[in-house]
Amino acid sequence: MQHIKYMPYVLCICIFFSLTFLSIISNEAYHFINLKDTENTTITKNDTVNAVKEHTTIRHLEFDKVFNKYVEKHNKIIDKLLKPSNESNLLELPKVIVAQPDMNTGYGNRLVGVVCGFLYSLITDRLFFIDGYSNFENYYEKDFEHDWKIIEYLYQNSSSRYLHDNNDYNDFPLVARGNLSDEKTDILYVHTWDYSCAPIMSNPHYKNWFDKIIPDYNVFSAVSLKLLRLHPQISQKVETFANNNFNDHIIGIHYREKKSPHDMVIPIEHYVNVVRMLLVEAQNTNVTLFVAADNNNGLKKLVDSLHEAINSNSNDSSVKIFHSQDDLDAKNSVSWNTGTEVGALIDIKLLSLCDDLVITYGSSFGFLAAAWSEKASRRRGPFIVMPIKNSIEDLLAADKVWVWGASTSEPCMYLSKWLMNNEDKETVKAFKTNPLWMHYSQCHWPHNY
Repeated sequence: MQHIKYMPYVLCICIFFSLTFLSIISNEAYHFINLKDTENTTITKNDTVNAVKEHTTIRHLEFDKVFNKYVEKHNKIIDKLLKPSNESNLLELPKVIVAQPDMNTGYGNRLVGVVCGFLYSLITDRLFFIDGYSNFENYYEKDFEHDWKIIEYLYQNSSSRYLHDNNDYNDFPLVARGNLSDEKTDILYVHTWDYSCAPIMSNPHYKNWFDKIIPDYNVFSAVSLKLLRLHPQISQKVETFANNNFNDHIIGIHYREKKSPHDMVIPIEHYVNVVRMLLVEAQNTNVTLFVAADNNNGLKKLVDSLHEAINSNSNDSSVKIFHSQDDLDAKNSVSWNTGTEVGALIDIKLLSLCDDLVITYGSSFGFLAAAWSEKASRRRGPFIVMPIKNSIEDLLAADKVWVWGASTSEPCMYLSKWLMNNEDKETVKAFKTNPLWMHYSQCHWPHNY
């Protein structure tokens, strides 16, 4: 009878723990299925591009919100400016940032100024415009009207000055430690070949903004993936090539044969050796080597050298080599570089999809691919192959660096060493609070002016 008396309580306890157990198992099974689906998505050849795009949305969600709010604000104000009849609440012209990219330069020098200009506009609550980027909409999607020419006439009597004017002037004290939001000048111009806005990330006035909006310090990636989305027709070419040719692990190599100054060279064998090192790490996976170069002859030499190295190792039979451009020597109607504008964009974005990158020291093209990327949060930055003066003496020197791995995929700031050598102590101190300051100052030829 005592057993029967306590039986209802025993049954309740059993039912409670059974339901709890089933709930836990169900949740674990659910998460396991999602994880399995995620893994399948990221390693499937035909879903490479979509997988990395999904990853990016999660990483930069806060910035995406900021970007979308800016686009909405910009479009409303422009509508009022260009339609005076609707100008009931617009009492004065909004302050602006105007980026002035040099179209004669390559993308690595051209796009950093555009990204810097837009970043400044966000943190200072100014409107953003681009001056001189002809046919922007032929290469990128355009969420808002940022052509300076359509609005410039309204600012004829406005005050203006340069925040950056290439190598002639850079207001690094203001960028590194001043309050840009208090700047009274109506128009701030940003004309630079360099990632000159890097010091803003260590500016104490904006540290909380970066900590909240882009806490991983992949600032160029966050901005460029929204502001510089490729035109759908170009993007489709990138995705088609990647889906047809890219395997489980992708190693990208950018060989800049015409970059090294002062009679310095980078032996092709050094690129090949870095690739061989990465292949050891990628054993038992299907590997794609994607190769880009600045001329047809250099491309052929690198591809031939890679084929020779792979064929000499029977364990590398699963490695495939691809390139996308065959007209690298064609005259460019826009910039000083050879090759077509669209072809260069396709190469950059294909390099950006690679799991590992091997690039040329001093070439902003390779670092642009690393930074303008859905994979900018990869566990390491690109490998940079260094130039040598003499193939015998330098190869025998114990302290000669032949290749090194960057700690991040952010672009270079070649003016950073000038900043540290010439600016006041407080500006230098502020710049060095950025955990990436050593990276910014080491990944490009020092520039003195």
